Amino acid sequence: MLSSLKNKFEHLKVSEKGGKEFSTTLPQLPSSKDLDKSTIYKYRYNYGVNLGALFVLEPWIFSKETVCTVDNKEYDCEFDAISHHLKKHSKEDVAKILSEHYKKYIDRIDWKWLSEDAHLTALRIPIGYWHVENGKHLDSLPFAPLRNVYELAKPWEQLAGLIETAKKHNIGVLIDLHGLPGGANCDSLSGSKNCEAGFFQKEKYMTKMFKDILPAIVETMTLHNENVIGLQVVNEACFDNNAKGEKFYYSEAINTIEKLQPGLPVVISDGWWPQQWADWVKEKNFSETVVIDSHVYRCFSDSDKSKDANTIIKELPNTVNFPRDDADYTVGEFSGVLDGQTWDKTSGDRDSTVQKYVQAQASVFSHVASWGWFFWTLQFEYGDGGEWGLAPMMQRGNLPKRPHDDGFQIDKRKIDSIIQEHEGYWDGKGKNFEHWRFEDGLNTAANDIIAFRKFDSSLIGRWHSWKSQRRAEYISAKKDSKFMWEWDEGYQRGLDEFNRY
Repeated sequence: MLSSLKNKFEHLKVSEKGGKEFSTTLPQLPSSKDLDKSTIYKYRYNYGVNLGALFVLEPWIFSKETVCTVDNKEYDCEFDAISHHLKKHSKEDVAKILSEHYKKYIDRIDWKWLSEDAHLTALRIPIGYWHVENGKHLDSLPFAPLRNVYELAKPWEQLAGLIETAKKHNIGVLIDLHGLPGGANCDSLSGSKNCEAGFFQKEKYMTKMFKDILPAIVETMTLHNENVIGLQVVNEACFDNNAKGEKFYYSEAINTIEKLQPGLPVVISDGWWPQQWADWVKEKNFSETVVIDSHVYRCFSDSDKSKDANTIIKELPNTVNFPRDDADYTVGEFSGVLDGQTWDKTSGDRDSTVQKYVQAQASVFSHVASWGWFFWTLQFEYGDGGEWGLAPMMQRGNLPKRPHDDGFQIDKRKIDSIIQEHEGYWDGKGKNFEHWRFEDGLNTAANDIIAFRKFDSSLIGRWHSWKSQRRAEYISAKKDSKFMWEWDEGYQRGLDEFNRY
């Protein structure tokens, strides 16, 4: 836990490979009465959706409309598709296909539905390193031969306009670096085919990211947009027991971003091992800045394919069990999809089972994923996506909608009752308690919750970071004590009691 020195919090960061050590200063959280939109955007609990295949092309979502199909042949890798187009067409024509897709996708977004019906808080927008400033930083990287196409297609301007429109609807944006040079995994989402995840093995790629590309994103997209809620520096890193490369890159990326924009959440991958990264952020004192992203799919592994749907649903509380007391988590991707082999083993009505499955996921996330969730995904070239699509899952009542209550208040009689309950429980169990600390914690939580609800009926998220910083402020103001556990219990009781719909 970080110590507080009146108006600042100090972090000491150390590179995994002996890099430069330096301190960065997190801005102090505003008081409840002074809470601003920028802070709420970055901390609130998210009901979100991914904009899959908007920038990072995925032919199974969009093919004909994008460059993914060439002469009736579909390419699952963006680099190959564009390269084949350039053999037959000019760079101007290929760029036009891309720019028209970006524009059509964004124009089709029903902002009124997202904000007023679905009541979403945020969009997760996957981008590739090749999109940043329209390919400006591609020297020595795999997409360098295609720089001119992205210069002309101008994805960066489209992203900037999208962020601005989202802001008008009180919707935040998580910029997700989905594609890294060499690949953080073996999938084609890095834009190129990779037989192995090479990014974390090549220091020149990692250095290019944290010295050039991440600063460019911060300086052009995040610094001046209050509704950019964070920067995800990797998507779905492969499992690695040692993870030396990941730790080096994450350390440098976090330090770089904190230096440029203190307080901007930095999102890393859980590498399919949530505890590994909770331990690491705790060890490095990154837990007030970092959010760990975990993806929850139960349709890919042989283990899940061997189970019926009801077994998968029943096991969710155990299989999605993030160490929430050690770090903040978000579920960056999940869906309502189960494999055909699972359905072959499942009896009963499919629609009602899907509803149970999706609702169970959202319920489990509400307890362990402090930064909320982002469904995969929003749009499809054909149809609504079914169990992959946000709209049908919302319209069928599978995904919860956030209630909107502009007049939210907390009854003082309830506060008094909780305080009396606490004091009554401990009466006679010891001497010299500091029950006033419990009351302070409870009241601080209640005031924070009311302040969040005033902006778009938001809930407090990133519980670990938020509570840790409020605790440090309190110790700075009222001194440490062996009875700080009473403040802890008071604040947590407030969250448990009132920070929900």
